[in-house]
Amino acid sequence: MLVARGYASSTTHNRGVSSKIAARFGQRVRELRIKKGLSQVEMAYRFGIDRGHISEIEAGKENVCLPMLEVLSKGFGISVSELLRGV
Repeated sequence: MLVARGYASSTTHNRGVSSKIAARFGQRVRELRIKKGLSQVEMAYRFGIDRGHISEIEAGKENVCLPMLEVLSKGFGISVSELLRGV
């Protein structure tokens, strides 16, 4: 794998990986939200995240950054590692 400026360049081996992990992560967020009994609107209000952004994350259309992982984990009352479990 070639690395330029700290980023892995796309190869036939890693194409599509980010979209698959984004979908798995989105499913994980949806499962945790439902387990907590929250609608997307309630989650948005409690976590301080735009409801549309939550929808995009759950649909696997949005990649999240490290600060967002922290916001989500704190909102759910779990560690970041627990948030990523099974992803």
